[in-house]
Amino acid sequence: MKKILVGLALSLIIVLGIVASGCISGEKTSTPSSETTEQKKTTNVVIYGYGSEMITLDPSTEFSNSIVTLANVYECLVKYTPQGLKPWLATSWESNEDGTEWTFHLRKGVKFHSGNEMTAADVKWSIERTIRMGQGPAFIWDPIEKIEILDDYTIKFKLKYPANLPLIASSAYGAYIMDSKELSKIGDDNAIADYLNQGHDAGTGPYMIEKYDPKTEVVLKKFDEYWGGWKEDQFDVAIIKIVPDSSLREQMVVSGEIHITRDLPLDDLPKLQKDPNVIVKQTPSYQELYGMLNTKKPPLDNKLVRQALSYAVPYDQIVEYVLHGYGSIAKGPIPKGMLGYFEDMKTYEHNIDKAKELLAEAGYPNGGFKLVLTYTQGDQAEKKVAELLKAEWSKLGIELEIRPMNWEQQWALAKSDPQKAQDILIFYWWPTYPTPYDFLFNMFHCEETINFNLCYYCNPEFDKLIDEAVTFEGTDVEKAKELYKKAEEILVEDAAAIFFYNPDDVYVIHKSIVGFESNPGYPQVVFFYDLHKRS
Repeated sequence: MKKILVGLALSLIIVLGIVASGCISGEKTSTPSSETTEQKKTTNVVIYGYGSEMITLDPSTEFSNSIVTLANVYECLVKYTPQGLKPWLATSWESNEDGTEWTFHLRKGVKFHSGNEMTAADVKWSIERTIRMGQGPAFIWDPIEKIEILDDYTIKFKLKYPANLPLIASSAYGAYIMDSKELSKIGDDNAIADYLNQGHDAGTGPYMIEKYDPKTEVVLKKFDEYWGGWKEDQFDVAIIKIVPDSSLREQMVVSGEIHITRDLPLDDLPKLQKDPNVIVKQTPSYQELYGMLNTKKPPLDNKLVRQALSYAVPYDQIVEYVLHGYGSIAKGPIPKGMLGYFEDMKTYEHNIDKAKELLAEAGYPNGGFKLVLTYTQGDQAEKKVAELLKAEWSKLGIELEIRPMNWEQQWALAKSDPQKAQDILIFYWWPTYPTPYDFLFNMFHCEETINFNLCYYCNPEFDKLIDEAVTFEGTDVEKAKELYKKAEEILVEDAAAIFFYNPDDVYVIHKSIVGFESNPGYPQVVFFYDLHKRS
């Protein structure tokens, strides 16, 4: 799952191989090409310097970093944008009155990289395979009861309950359409997964996989027959270059050795904003940092103590010191810009006196207890947040032990006996697709077996509200908002987690490139097709 594997990728030692801009090295592992070495040296190339290695290349199961590859090689029926849903492989769609049947009309003349034409049969096969495999993002298709092919370019989905299927069909994970004719020749689902993970692809996207080394680089070559067509100033080759060292990525983008990157040291951004060789683009993300509070273990099983901790957070200082202003204080559990975000949501503000009052009411007038906090080792932002909390909570007489752990270790600890688990776990969440239900269900819905509800929160009233709200997303957005707000007010009152901040997406782009826009619905993705050479 993406939240797990991102942590894994960050903890691995990655062998770095750097190629000069405009030059492709190494043998192909995928689509055949007749280009000579000399031709490759003069090809128009754009390079994305990325900090983590790839994970898998199976669109049905990939739930982590490889989205940055998949979103350029495959396409969904619908494309999410902050301005609304846009046609992608489907040109239009409609539903019945209660949102339990959705019909999609497919774009005609779309070809897969094999040359096969995309039809409704491919859509049905792709989604049914993802559901059948039941891994990673497969849960997004839970509403589906039956898929019917009406003709080659029309497909109907019958649902078990109302859902906003176009939004689901735009998901960054688990919604890509694959070449069923080509992949069916390979064998069963596992054989297909093995085939894809070797560096092959079966998409309709503007780029094909030319070379795949998950630890060093992915080389993508333009698909000449792409349905969107090509212009002369677009790029023939796009490279995702794995460069774990953020300082090195900074040097490379300034020199033009790579053309776009992200996750650079925030301290350096003011300097980069003045550098004539690069452009710094800052936009809101759909990511949020949480402090999951162990609601089953004393003293945090006491709501008053959890509320006290929430008041004893220096929110403004965190945003300034940790993010250097490149982000905003969270207003509850949902990031700004998404359905379910409410500007007028009453949340906790820094108030030490109020925190002391609540602790005294809870029976801890002088604090006098110790808490254990874990964060992802190597994540400097999480480390700084923890250090600020330690200093501030000491004013309440609370001792905070800070334990850096790799993601797998702290996740395993959190999934063990809650009485032995950490008291506070800091981690990020971003949506599988942009719905508040992805946040609220995964992290706060009652769970028999703990997965991501790492505060062990269980409130049947909250569950009922969000389970009802999601059924109105496709038919009555105002009703959905009303229900989500009631649920979030309960969650904030119960103080199951601390909602720290929403970091901005900050990309640094070399001056030779134009056309880049970040899309929070597809985190960390650079859509290479949108990029052009500056004239």
